[in-house]
Amino acid sequence: MKIKRRVESYGLKIGVALLPQEAGTQHWNIRLGRPEREEEIKDVCRSIEVLGEEGIPVVEYVFNLSAVWGSTIRSSARGGALTRHFDYEEVKDACVEPEFRASEEEVWERIKYFLEHVVPVAEDVGVKLACHPDDPPVPTLRGETRVLGSLEGMKRLIDIVPSEANGINFCQGTVAEMGVDVIEAIRYFGSRGKIHHVHFRNVKGSVPRFDESFIDDGDVDMLEAMRTYKEVGYTGTIMPDHTPRVVGDTPWGHRGRAFALGYMKALMKIVGVLEE
Repeated sequence: MKIKRRVESYGLKIGVALLPQEAGTQHWNIRLGRPEREEEIKDVCRSIEVLGEEGIPVVEYVFNLSAVWGSTIRSSARGGALTRHFDYEEVKDACVEPEFRASEEEVWERIKYFLEHVVPVAEDVGVKLACHPDDPPVPTLRGETRVLGSLEGMKRLIDIVPSEANGINFCQGTVAEMGVDVIEAIRYFGSRGKIHHVHFRNVKGSVPRFDESFIDDGDVDMLEAMRTYKEVGYTGTIMPDHTPRVVGDTPWGHRGRAFALGYMKALMKIVGVLEE
């Protein structure tokens, strides 16, 4: 893979690959439950095989249709930095897509179909799968029933096709948005070896209304979170995901991410997972 060689030329390694998630991409018809999923699933399985053959240990995916939709960007972070704001009351009945409609059990059938096909392939090539929970974690969005926006849904996901390869991307921000105890959630999934990737970010508030925050300025004790990842023996990748955008930042948010990464490395040194 050309991108893998390029990354490695800088002394880095790819720890996670993300399956395409936008409308019309690789497993779109699988998520919609259409007949075309029979061909799509072959393509997904081949992608996992290639990634495994290239030594990429984790493949992340999402299983919703609306993605991270319905947020606005406001200057509500510390110092007036631009950040993501979500208010469910403003969007819960907006922009409904009729083709997105399905019952909870229909959605679970689609998830089971997907996992029953991809998990054996992942096992064969030594890849771990990491499902990102639904962000925002609301029950419906644009007419879509979202079943992975709760701890109960995440627990059902890892149990529906039992395998060491079947796990989650523990998006800490999304879990915090659920309004649950994030530290205990890390313990639950981490102690079972089901955290295969981590998005390490912070928020203020929870559904129905929340704002993303700087990593040191949200509701979650990030030092305690880092300690808990160490406690459960997590050794995989951990990344900021996305961050508030400061003055003079790039469209991708290099400065915001640099602050988050520096803060994360400091936490890692404090808890003893990075050498001085």
